[in-house]
Amino acid sequence: MTVTAAGQRRALNVTLRTDQVGSLIRPEALVDARRRFARGEITHEALVELEDRMVLEALAAQEAVGIGVVTDGEMRRQAWQTDLSDAVEGFADEYPVEEVVLADGTTRRMRMHAKVVEGRLRPRRPIVAPAARFLGEHASRPFKVTLPSPVRAAHQGFRAGVTDRAYADRSELLADLIDIYVDEMKELATTGAAYLQLDEGFIGYVSESWRAELADSGVDPEAGLERDVAAENAVWAGLGDVEIVRGAHLCRGSQTRSGGTGSYDWLAERLFDRLDVDRFLLEYDTERAGGFEPLRFLPKGKIAVLGLVTSKFPRLETEEELLRRIEEATRHAPIEQLALSPQCGFAGVSDVAHMTQDEQWRKLELVVSVAEQVWG
Repeated sequence: MTVTAAGQRRALNVTLRTDQVGSLIRPEALVDARRRFARGEITHEALVELEDRMVLEALAAQEAVGIGVVTDGEMRRQAWQTDLSDAVEGFADEYPVEEVVLADGTTRRMRMHAKVVEGRLRPRRPIVAPAARFLGEHASRPFKVTLPSPVRAAHQGFRAGVTDRAYADRSELLADLIDIYVDEMKELATTGAAYLQLDEGFIGYVSESWRAELADSGVDPEAGLERDVAAENAVWAGLGDVEIVRGAHLCRGSQTRSGGTGSYDWLAERLFDRLDVDRFLLEYDTERAGGFEPLRFLPKGKIAVLGLVTSKFPRLETEEELLRRIEEATRHAPIEQLALSPQCGFAGVSDVAHMTQDEQWRKLELVVSVAEQVWG
């Protein structure tokens, strides 16, 4: 019997018990080369040659660890969302500096990695498809490609008094982003990617205070979420019926950021069933994510990837800790609808890491070891 593309997609989704969010710690040589390139000391060709080598080394290391799906570690990115503004005309030249609340409650002025939209958006080149093609040529196991969510880009990119010179409102900006992403999805469908992931489209909705701010600005959170879900679903529709697993990452930020604090309950009840993805990658490494109760909203056929291993601190979790927490999660969702991963990437910004590369690999080895005990 012939297995349809959709059938193959479902098969990969349910057998993929070890996952990862995307970024890996960049070797110091690559961090230094990117700084030298920014200063005009090396050519773009020299930087790309080094990136290629670093990606190949990252692939070999991931394959040695045995993780279920490999990535390029985002070795070619300054930060997890910078490919978008690099590839699309209309964003500001410089990244904004904003005052942010840190996880410890203090504030600090920090350079963001999401640019404000100043003009009409026009693609200069594909966003991540060239990187995906390189993976397709060199990866020996299923590979994942990640993109910043267009919903996130519309939220972060729209600034009153600036963006509204080009777009009347955020919805109009989001419409142009959808068109750009649909074209990107069609391109990615030809690269051999087994798995695509959109990052951080909905995490703001976790926070009750953020939803209150939306309401105060005249936006009903229920209606806003419905519009944002429709936008991401339109992007996923660009893939058509192809053999690619679709995932959404919902994280609470890094060691320095405290966004999205609170239980997934409100969001899970409204998102898990409506968003056209196969997998939800959820942060569960600390208490700020709440308990596993929101997993009760997970529809049949979808997987919740439990981010139980932290990328924020070098301490290595024990097998006993992870096995106990997975057992707790099964009180709210069946074991066949669960998988295991770190809660976030290991270096969402290229020159920021919270552990060594060796500590990173030990954490991924732990994910594989525990998954083998649980799912075989």
